[in-house]
Parts: sequence; structure tokens; C-alpha cells
Amino acid sequence: MKVWNNGAKVQDVGREIAFFEAMGGSVVLDEEYEWDRERVRVPLLRVGDKYLHIMRRMVYENQLPAPLAHGLQHIVYEVDSLEDYRERALRAGASETMPVKHVEAGFGERDVGFFTSPGGIRFELIQVYEHGVPELP
Repeated sequence: MKVWNNGAKVQDVGREIAFFEAMGGSVVLDEEYEWDRERVRVPLLRVGDKYLHIMRRMVYENQLPAPLAHGLQHIVYEVDSLEDYRERALRAGASETMPVKHVEAGFGERDVGFFTSPGGIRFELIQVYEHGVPELP
């Protein structure tokens, strides 16, 4: 299991992109794709040795009891078997925010699942079948 990226909810996507570029980051992808019959813009930024996905509303937000505040929202772990880690997380006390879903976009092809730890930390597990962006150290 390794950290692949972080996800953040931002009020103004363009302003955040400009900020991170001024800080030395770069846009790797800036795309829209469909998630549950809704078009979602999801820029992927390289910031240091990790990626940061930013969006105006998190794709799992409608599964939560209340809207999320702006800021970092979840950490993404790349795993070799999403089903094994899903079962492990649920046995350890995590709750599943939404069912596992297969996604294909500019960042590649993968299965994704969103969860919340017993203490309230939101995280995503991904099993990557094809990377559409370079691997980071």
C-alpha cells in the first residue's frame, strides 16, 4: 500500500491551480469525466513528490450527511488488490462511503473505493490497471 495522491475540495479551481503553479507545482491533467451521470472537473497537480486532485465537490460528497468544508478531504492509497484491502479495512472498523467503482480517465484505468476510518479519516483505495500519468518517486 502506498500513498498515490490527496484529494481536496476547493472553492475556485483556477485560483488553486495558479497558487500551486506559483509554488512550483504543475498541472499534469485538467479534465472532465462523468461520475454518476454528472460531469466532474478534476485537475491533477504534481506538488513535490505527490499528486493532488482538486475539485469543487468531492465525488462521494452526496453520500455524506452534510456538505464538506473546503480543504484536504481524503488520502488515496494504491493497492495491489482492492478487494483484499477493502475487506481488511471493513474488518478493522472502517465504513464504506460508496461502493467500489471502475473508472477510466486521463489518469488511467482503475477501480476505486471510498471509506472512512473509525476516527473519521476519509480515504480512497485504488487498484490501478493502467497508469495514464508518470509514476512519482
